[in-house]
Amino acid sequence: MSKLSLSFRRSVSNPGSVCLVGNTRRSTLSTLCLLSVCVSVSGCGAIGAPEFPWKPEEATIQNVRSAVKTGFISCRDMVSRYQLLHDSLDPSLHAVVTWNDHLMTDADRLDKVPQGQRGSFHCVPIVVKDNINVAGMPTTGGVQALAGSVTPTHAEVVQRLLTTGAIILGKTNMPDFALDGTGTNGSYGGQTFNPYNRSLTVYGSSGGTAAAITASLGIVGLGSDTYGSLVQPASATGLVAIRPTQGLVPTLGILPLMTLQDAPGPMTRTVEDAAATLELLVDKSQVGKGSQSYTSVLKDNGLTSLTIGFDPAVLQPLPMPPLVPSAEVSDLFYKSLSDIGQAGAKTKQVAALTTLFGTLQAVTDASFQCMPVDFKQGFNSYLSTTRPDLPIKNVADVIATGKFLDYVKGFITDSQKQTDTIATSAACKTYLAAKITAQDAIVAFMDKEGIDLMVYPAANQPAFPIGNPPIGWFGFQMLSSPTGLPSLSMPMGIGPKSGVPVGLIFLARPYQEAKLVQAAYAYQQHSKPRSAPPSTL
Repeated sequence: MSKLSLSFRRSVSNPGSVCLVGNTRRSTLSTLCLLSVCVSVSGCGAIGAPEFPWKPEEATIQNVRSAVKTGFISCRDMVSRYQLLHDSLDPSLHAVVTWNDHLMTDADRLDKVPQGQRGSFHCVPIVVKDNINVAGMPTTGGVQALAGSVTPTHAEVVQRLLTTGAIILGKTNMPDFALDGTGTNGSYGGQTFNPYNRSLTVYGSSGGTAAAITASLGIVGLGSDTYGSLVQPASATGLVAIRPTQGLVPTLGILPLMTLQDAPGPMTRTVEDAAATLELLVDKSQVGKGSQSYTSVLKDNGLTSLTIGFDPAVLQPLPMPPLVPSAEVSDLFYKSLSDIGQAGAKTKQVAALTTLFGTLQAVTDASFQCMPVDFKQGFNSYLSTTRPDLPIKNVADVIATGKFLDYVKGFITDSQKQTDTIATSAACKTYLAAKITAQDAIVAFMDKEGIDLMVYPAANQPAFPIGNPPIGWFGFQMLSSPTGLPSLSMPMGIGPKSGVPVGLIFLARPYQEAKLVQAAYAYQQHSKPRSAPPSTL
């Protein structure tokens, strides 16, 4: 190619791309443009501009900022390329359930914003889990009963990103009401597949978001976590996900599963993108409870001042048979501990699970007892406050439609029978008390052991065949989700046998998200644990 006499020409088939044209026939040129073999938005912007080393695949927020700011590409050019990626990849993934019909209009509007008035996320492409409201798009919660229910307003987390210039590409798939953590299969969006291996699960319930970001169908994804629904899909797809401290990020405009435990958060391919997104999502009323400058702590030597606790018991059979970990998980975990130590941290063996298991089991059991009460109250309130236009007004109306998968019928039927509120429910009172007890116990344990963070595998097994979790599969969600403590999941490598990523989780004290991203970034820079899936190479 370098020996050709090159010029630039707009693609007729895709006006948003610019093709390098050499001494080729016109038919060949058309084929190159259609296949995006040309240097489309990834290579150049204005006609005659030099080649620019940027492409949507594996791109970061900073890539977008630089490419758009310098004028190498327009926002329209960029989203045109994401449209091509969506059209070519999503049919085999089923990650996106609703594509933004006004995408080009939104891009053109952003292109007209003067440089000095552009926000920090100007033209950063976002995908949003389908339980989070985006005005003008349906919010189904994965449930066919809510199909076509266009949302009139944005969720608060969406509005915060849009205010800074982000662009919404679409909504992502999820299981019905977010009730399945082992996979993402919904009555509305069908089955989502893992970009690393289409036969394997992406876990749930933010699996659609995870698959989309992994396949480069966006740069930032918004998901939500009740029982590991952010950190588990991130583990299966080689992403970074942050489950923030309960209440740190607002939930207004999000269809709830359990208001007392739900936590929205970012999913990205890098720690720095997750940190930048979290800064924008934080509820300003929470400022002062913890550092809000998450990007300021991103330093290569960020581990040198930290003591990281680990418990080998997570790699042994737990007191609920037979939870034996995969050798892949064990090997990668010990390698990650070695890398963390080499990056400057002090690693300390502790007996966390042995000491805390009973307390963690108690809060987990209590949360399951409270959930039907919480779901009924939260779901009905969500419909009455943000969706008064819908013919479906409550859980009873959903049940009457019959338009949901069988595995949720028992739960929503049980939920409908509840007569208590969260405030009057004995089960919810027990849960709230157990939550405080568990959180205090973990913090006290960390204080006693003199550790800054705890680290453990996201699960004891790699991603498994869709619909067929192995006997003894277990995700270590008890330390974070039911307690409300913040955690960050990131890849620790690819399993040599499974060929899919395996996740590592850092756990912190309340409102210490800055310490999470500090440690994770330093580990990321030292070990480079993420490998892109073949579909985006």
